Amino acid sequence: MHKIKTLSNGLTLITVNLPHLDSVTTLVAVGAGSRYETKKTNGISHFLEHMFFKGSKKYPSAEQIAIIVDGIGAVNNAATDKEVTYYWIKSAAKHIKTSSDILSSMVKESLLSEEEIDREKGVIIEELRMVRDVPYKRVWELYERLQYGDQPLGWDIGGEEKTVNAVTHEDMVLYIDSLYSPKNMALVYVGNLPKDIDKIAQRYFLDLPKRSEHKFKPYEKVKQTKPKVNVFYKDTDQANLVLGMEGFDRYDRKRYIAKILAVVLGEGMSSRLFIQVRERRGLAYNVGAHHGSYKDTGAFMVYGGLKLEKIYEALEVIKAELERLAAEKVTDDELQKAKEIIRGRIALQSESTNFLAEYFGTSFVLDRKIETFEEILEKIDKITKEDLQNLAKDLFQKQNYNLQVIGPFKSSGKFENILQK
Repeated sequence: MHKIKTLSNGLTLITVNLPHLDSVTTLVAVGAGSRYETKKTNGISHFLEHMFFKGSKKYPSAEQIAIIVDGIGAVNNAATDKEVTYYWIKSAAKHIKTSSDILSSMVKESLLSEEEIDREKGVIIEELRMVRDVPYKRVWELYERLQYGDQPLGWDIGGEEKTVNAVTHEDMVLYIDSLYSPKNMALVYVGNLPKDIDKIAQRYFLDLPKRSEHKFKPYEKVKQTKPKVNVFYKDTDQANLVLGMEGFDRYDRKRYIAKILAVVLGEGMSSRLFIQVRERRGLAYNVGAHHGSYKDTGAFMVYGGLKLEKIYEALEVIKAELERLAAEKVTDDELQKAKEIIRGRIALQSESTNFLAEYFGTSFVLDRKIETFEEILEKIDKITKEDLQNLAKDLFQKQNYNLQVIGPFKSSGKFENILQK
């Protein structure tokens, strides 16, 4: 499905030709993110993502970039995570050279003008405040802070207002030089590709400047002997919570088992949590489960937006469903359904050029290889009911629980009592 080639400057080119389409997603992924930061520079990865859209030597203003992108009917954006950042443009296939030109200019010759940096600080701070005002978003940041503690994986991707205000032009230059090396990047094209796609890549990206490669500080795991609970007081009409525990890194086979467990618990309208929490008791509109992985750790999480007056009942129901997975095997039908859900989601997502570009780009910069969907599904198919129950027994123990709650609650005592049962 995909082809991989290393250009002479060390940049990895990944192409996925889908000739039946009329569009192309052009994406640049970088092995850079908030876990590469220090306390002093927390938020700079995300700040830099903003600044790349503020003008380059060839396209010296944000307005000029926007006019060109709009003028070809394209859309563009970027995203910053804790281990990877990517920039993309989706356009009609005939405009692939324009997209390549804009993206290459953004990442290799961004102006980073001090005037724009000072102006953008206000924009980013308002973005941080917006997230803080949206509990169902903020609860995820607070949960990771609770689980990972005061180390880079536990810090907010956007940073704090004081660290954003302190960022300088020099800080950004040093950060780019430490991570934006061609060897630490992947260029991905997905869609209706021309026959000379390799030449296009070389024309626009072969002159990326050589830079160094910086390693992040490894995650330091702390042995957990009892549940951890954090209640963030906020006068809301709904309680938002994440109940989770440490999971598995990107290279642990158990992450596939955890993925199926999450599907059984919280994927779709027939999942256990959806039926028990929403359909039978009417305690929530939104409830689900998810397992996510970083390079050296991970998290299994259940999340929900719950009735304030029923929050304790809801937590007890959620906890009971977790422990039921440890006490008894799932049924044959549940296991098969979960596998088909994963297979179906991959099939649906694979129709999106953006999804494919993000998957191939981020996978490569993180792992230096790409696990195909066929390889993933082959591993999923081998998982048994016994695998699920054994993993549930290991995960769903009270000393492993981490609970983050946002709502008008002044004490964590009742939450702690429920988790200790």
